[in-house]
Amino acid sequence: MPTKKGIIITIIVLGAITAASSVIWILPQNRGPTFVVSDYGNELESVKERHLLIMSEMDSDLDGLMNKTIVPDDFIARAQTSSSQTTSLITEIIESNAPPQWSESYLNYDEALKKYNDYLTETIALANKMKDNASSNDISDEMSKIESLRNDTNSFIAKSNETSP
Repeated sequence: MPTKKGIIITIIVLGAITAASSVIWILPQNRGPTFVVSDYGNELESVKERHLLIMSEMDSDLDGLMNKTIVPDDFIARAQTSSSQTTSLITEIIESNAPPQWSESYLNYDEALKKYNDYLTETIALANKMKDNASSNDISDEMSKIESLRNDTNSFIAKSNETSP
């Protein structure tokens, strides 16, 4: 037969377990860093400036690749780094949760960044073709794709500027 002492201890243990379980459900979970943006115009300008730096560096590197002053493997490493940086900018744009008056401008710049990432992927393909001694026709075709993606990027940047409040 259970004693009063045993019943009381059992109730206390069950209460402690229930309380601990409730606390775990009530406390917020760590979901990683969040961006809190209060000035959407400056935030977008900051992203644009960083993107401009990435584009400028990659333009210089692409010229070096074409002039054979940068070897394809070095170019590929730099392009992959630039792609990672561009992906970070895309994440920043998405997580900013722009208000309605900024949403179209942000969406257009997001598309510009995505096209630029496609551009970087094509430049990596070009470097690989150059590394494999591809024909001049293959190189020319790849350069056409690269130029088209660069134009698309610039077009979305212009749309973003046009749609800024």
